[in-house]
Amino acid sequence: MILEYINLDGSKELIDLEKSVTISPHWDYIQTTNKLDFIKTFIPKYLSGQKIVLFDANHKQLLDFYNNNNINELKSIDKANKNSKILFFTSGSSGFPVGAFKSEDNLLLEVESLKKILANRDIKRVVVSVPFVHIYGILAGLLLPIKLDCVTLVVKEDFLPYELLEEALKEDTLVITTPVFIKAMAKLPESKDLSHALFVSSTAPLALEDVAIFEDKYSSNIVQLFGSTETGGIAYKKGRSAEWNTLPYVKIQSSDDKLSVRSPFISNYILNSEIIELIQPYITEDIVEIKDKTFTLIGRSNKLIKIAGKRISATLIENILEEIPEINKAIVSLVYKKELLRSEQILITLEASGEVSKRLIKEKISQYYGIITIPFNLKYVDKINNSAMGKKVIFN
Repeated sequence: MILEYINLDGSKELIDLEKSVTISPHWDYIQTTNKLDFIKTFIPKYLSGQKIVLFDANHKQLLDFYNNNNINELKSIDKANKNSKILFFTSGSSGFPVGAFKSEDNLLLEVESLKKILANRDIKRVVVSVPFVHIYGILAGLLLPIKLDCVTLVVKEDFLPYELLEEALKEDTLVITTPVFIKAMAKLPESKDLSHALFVSSTAPLALEDVAIFEDKYSSNIVQLFGSTETGGIAYKKGRSAEWNTLPYVKIQSSDDKLSVRSPFISNYILNSEIIELIQPYITEDIVEIKDKTFTLIGRSNKLIKIAGKRISATLIENILEEIPEINKAIVSLVYKKELLRSEQILITLEASGEVSKRLIKEKISQYYGIITIPFNLKYVDKINNSAMGKKVIFN
């Protein structure tokens, strides 16, 4: 693998990477936020067999945890040490970040599965717009390029959408990115022929309309990955299909409509205030409809509302609302108040250029779900941010 680094001024340089370093038997923290420094630190340590803890130093909860705890001294760390290689942390979007210990087999088998679904593509360049501190960034952004033959890894600290477009114009390019970039590139004024490029997106499912707009505009293809930090990859889908195909080695079932997974990518241990052993099958919070080895994702259990016998996806409502010109971003959350006659309501938080009438919102939702009454309240905020991995968050 050759590393091509794009400087802030647009100049490019080839970076030599060390292949090995002296390692310690203890867990070693890597918390640099600079991508080049991260790669130069991570790769020789990983290849040498160092046990590595990865976390975002800008995440206040994780930084406080780091300052107050030593991973090497945690109770039951000896059990996790037996086969663990990297400790990842979730984004913490639904609570305090959970740590997931990954073994060498967890990681390399998943990389092999990614290679299999990309086997019909001639890949010479891998352009990465995601941070490397999360599992998707490591698996698809670093370990996959290492395992591909004779590829150039192209990295910049912060790509702009038009810069990603320029890199994708070069033949046989694989772009590792997120839904935020897919949507932003689709809004660029110019159309280009990107038929020689393939885009891989993860962290959240794209709306089928967003995929269609992008693929039509650029004559290119999108592969979406589905999974979590604890489970690793579970499934993928190509283009505009609504059905997810399980990754190689992954077996799925339905458990009370929830996705149940057996997989060699699942962590043996997680860190959630204490070290816990995970037992397979692992039951996720994803509500699905399974058909053979494929499934349709209905939504997360904590992001679904059942009204008039219909399951309403909060994530889909967010996508629907963001089609309204005045709305830049929307977050839909379930509110449960037992004292109310209708205990389930939703709170819609908007970043918008102006106030949007409730009537317009009801009409927009009804276009997709028919005439049903969804009780909701509106809240406006100045800014809804996107995390480094593309998830929408509100900073208090």
